[in-house]
Amino acid sequence: MGEMQQVTAWMPGDQDIGSHGSGDGWLTALAVHRGSFLPLHRQIHDLVRQEIDAGRLAPGSRLPSEGALAEQWGVSLAPVRQALMHLAAEGYLDRGRGRGTFVRQPKFEEKISTLSSFIGRHAEHGDRLDLVMLYKGLVPRRPEAAALGGRSRKLVLIQRLARLEASPVALLSAYLDPARFPGIEQRELDGGSLYRTLDTVYGIELVRAESVIEAVHATDEEAAPLGVGTGAMVLRMDSVTYDRADEAVEFSKVLYRVERFRFSFESHRFDDRILNFPTPGAKGEVRKR
Repeated sequence: MGEMQQVTAWMPGDQDIGSHGSGDGWLTALAVHRGSFLPLHRQIHDLVRQEIDAGRLAPGSRLPSEGALAEQWGVSLAPVRQALMHLAAEGYLDRGRGRGTFVRQPKFEEKISTLSSFIGRHAEHGDRLDLVMLYKGLVPRRPEAAALGGRSRKLVLIQRLARLEASPVALLSAYLDPARFPGIEQRELDGGSLYRTLDTVYGIELVRAESVIEAVHATDEEAAPLGVGTGAMVLRMDSVTYDRADEAVEFSKVLYRVERFRFSFESHRFDDRILNFPTPGAKGEVRKR
């Protein structure tokens, strides 16, 4: 291998990287090496990702154009384009024709091995999410809510939109039997928490949930509040939650914007079995929603 040649490009640390050659706000010099065993596109990929992971390229930051980066590094467009495409596929960048390339907002980690509140578990990680009430009232019974039982033709729907800095990230819909929770559709939720209201007002404590996750296409009614196009791919989690008597209490449907969430599971070995979720009747800490 011959002598390694180092080529340097400058990446700024402010919110908008700005035009090529401005020289304002330069923070970090990133170098690619022509003699390295790593292909140029991989080096560029790793260097840009390093800046994102270190927080020097903040969410929402705009990168220079492919041409400007290629010129600064002294390489062709191909490795720059390939690197940015890989970063977009991995969820680090957003690319749009005519808009440019931006650092994507970080994904929220949704831990589903325990029954806990949506806002509560994200607040623990410092996520500044808020819930906006969209609807609270009676709606026709849904077939997928059959686990709730009861004879009522209608169910209570409590539908809320989770937002981060006014940007929608998830749509939460909770269905309850109005016969079991009379008047809940007219009540203010205790501290904005559904689970706390079920506990303090109706004496119901939820202890376990059965959940199914799948990728689906958003309907017109789902796409509008989420701020995505009709038919856009979203992640849907259907859950049935149970009380200490192991009776179904709530059917919930949560739709997540796929680019904003990733899911984590927690598994434990017990009696030569792998358990991913609390078993029926298991006792443990329950956090209120």
